[in-house]
Amino acid sequence: MATMRAVVMEKKGPAAEALVLHTDWPVPVRKPNQVLIEAAATCVNAGDWKVRSGFFPIPINMPKILGEDVAGLVAEAPEGSKFKKGDRVFANTGQALKSGDQGGTYGEFVAADEDTLCLMPPGISFLVAAAVPMAGLTAWQALEPAMPLQGKRVLVHGGAGGVGGFAIQIAKAQGAHVTTTCSTRNVEYVTKELGADEAIDYTAGPWEAAPAAAGARFDAIVDTVGGPYQAASLRLLAPGGWFSTLGATGPDVKRVSVLGILGLMAGAAWRTLLGKLGLGPKFKFVMLECQAARGLEQLAELMAQGKLKVHLDRVFSLEEMVAAHEYAELGHVRGKVGITIKKL
Repeated sequence: MATMRAVVMEKKGPAAEALVLHTDWPVPVRKPNQVLIEAAATCVNAGDWKVRSGFFPIPINMPKILGEDVAGLVAEAPEGSKFKKGDRVFANTGQALKSGDQGGTYGEFVAADEDTLCLMPPGISFLVAAAVPMAGLTAWQALEPAMPLQGKRVLVHGGAGGVGGFAIQIAKAQGAHVTTTCSTRNVEYVTKELGADEAIDYTAGPWEAAPAAAGARFDAIVDTVGGPYQAASLRLLAPGGWFSTLGATGPDVKRVSVLGILGLMAGAAWRTLLGKLGLGPKFKFVMLECQAARGLEQLAELMAQGKLKVHLDRVFSLEEMVAAHEYAELGHVRGKVGITIKKL
């Protein structure tokens, strides 16, 4: 049986106790609708450490390989596939929350559904490409209901993070005026590097009272923070505007209960229904769809045009996955945390 290096979650808890590097883990067997990828890079998303730490009480069958983002070379493809051996591809595989699927992207080979794959743009490195799929798809799908964005006003909460940073760039690429919230240290980053028109320093006082927000009306709001940000944001929506939330629980929450998740989902469902009936603002709870056609192909085009940049806050090797999780769990990551797997 072919084997590979892989980081495996063997239990929930602190990274040093939960994550184990194996050098002889079985290479995943490709299903008929899947492509086998020889992985060059992946990344650590917030959802990875939140599942591992128990922040989200999601039932997971273990042992489990975490990770959803991957970039690498096609090793095997189904007959008649649009992909061929050796193609440079990247994808959000959607495997992290599949409790019965041991697969993930923290290993040298990944079996992913063909419709999640996209060809990498020319000139883009594996490490950069691997940082895009989950956060980029989330940002695209959060803004999608309000598209096209030309001439519209967009508010993005948490602009220095992965999803927020991509949302800023997507909106600017479509010709929107973008306001974002961030900490003091990130004001210059979100305006000078990502292109936001205005930045609100949330450490300086209530963000909604800042000149860039007070009295403003936004056609689209992307909330990556949650908690009290939601109520204040909804009051700033323009008539017919869209509010999109990722289901974040707020900046100070350390752990979420099952009842907390159910309450969050019920509240989102209720607001969504009210929006559809015209009895409240248009509301979207972003449940990520991993098909490449739902945003990744469009993001690849923006990357090829130089309109979508990736900021890698820190880069670790596969062997350093414990340290990568510990760093991501500290919070306030600027951009993404990249993981190199092998040189291809």
